[in-house]
Amino acid sequence: MNAVSQPATYANPHVPAPANARRNIVGACIGTFTEYYDIGIYALVAPSIATSFFPHGNPTAATLNTFAIFALGFLARPLGGILFGFLGDRIGRTRTLAAAILLMAASTVAIGVLPTWETAGVLAPLLLLVCRVVQSISVGGEFSGATSYLIETTEPRKRGTVIGILNSSVAIPFIVSIGVVFGISAALSDAAFNSWGWRIPFLLAAPLGIIGLYLRLRLKESAAFTEMKENGAEPGNPLMTGIRTQWRKMLLLFCAAAVTASSYYILSAYMVTYTTTTLGYARETALLVNGAATVFFAASIILGGFAADRFGRRPVILTGLVGLICLGIPSFLLVTAGHAALAVLGQITFAICMGPVSTTVFILAGELFPTPVRYTCNAVSYNFAYAIFGGSAPFVATWLIDITDLKIAPALYTTSIATVSIVILAIFLKETREAELG
Repeated sequence: MNAVSQPATYANPHVPAPANARRNIVGACIGTFTEYYDIGIYALVAPSIATSFFPHGNPTAATLNTFAIFALGFLARPLGGILFGFLGDRIGRTRTLAAAILLMAASTVAIGVLPTWETAGVLAPLLLLVCRVVQSISVGGEFSGATSYLIETTEPRKRGTVIGILNSSVAIPFIVSIGVVFGISAALSDAAFNSWGWRIPFLLAAPLGIIGLYLRLRLKESAAFTEMKENGAEPGNPLMTGIRTQWRKMLLLFCAAAVTASSYYILSAYMVTYTTTTLGYARETALLVNGAATVFFAASIILGGFAADRFGRRPVILTGLVGLICLGIPSFLLVTAGHAALAVLGQITFAICMGPVSTTVFILAGELFPTPVRYTCNAVSYNFAYAIFGGSAPFVATWLIDITDLKIAPALYTTSIATVSIVILAIFLKETREAELG
């Protein structure tokens, strides 16, 4: 039978009823929403973190140190991928996802109550680094687990659309975090915001974490995982089994994820700081410009998922990569033109090109691997790419501008990565739209 027209023939024979399907989507998305809200907040208040946790006197050095901690935290993501991947492939997707969101919320709230450089000295940035490491460990298990779970609980013909909805829950929390920071910033003076107002968004992670944990605990384990356990097919060591049997596909996912990692964190984690410190925009203007671009990013993600179901994964991701390569530098030229309207247009163009690539990467992350090692292979490949290219993107962009004096240096960085990736994927990536889940 055809796997697309007859979804009951794929490895999960129990396609959920509509109500359960909606609960699965909401339960997966709420955790991802919480995770990326927390990451977005750190990026948006980076200038305030720089003045709170590092000595005054050299703003560029303080910003670099802030983004260095952001990047160093990402180095823990592969560790989180290995840890949560093992748990997800051994004890189940749902319990592992519940643990991930609990850890993330706790570490984010902790950032909101940390002492500053003036009160704790060098201990302050060290504690900030510890919190970022714990955040990154939890993120290492979050999104990969959510994609694996939804791939296993969704009809094959709707996988792209559903993963597009999940992936938009990466963009939407950033829009929310922009709104939160904008509202607090508008209500307080600059002095008050930099003194204590920046802490409020981190403390709001507490109710988000509680809601997310409640929804995650109500999820039912995927039938694909349950069937694997009942058949005694789970591997003793998912990581070694995955590397031995799936290493080629893991490398393909790594190459694809490198593009989304670099481009997403340029847009979400760096662009506001870039437009305020390098281009001289007011914080409120920079937030509004970036928020508008992020709305279009979320929309292009959902449309990319729909297109991947309609036309296939391979043509959608390759089209998006061509867009990033051809329009990346022109987008940044618009951003640097000196007018807010052109800055909006430039960021929106960049975001629209990113969306189809981003959503297709996460569809592939679930479809490329068999059930016994899906969580682990997904998490390890994805998180190594994000550790290398994601967390470092704001730091590399700041450093490139500093040494080259080129305001479009971030675009040169993302375009280079996209160029290498498109060559590899065009040669080796096979279509997975109608593939059976093993």
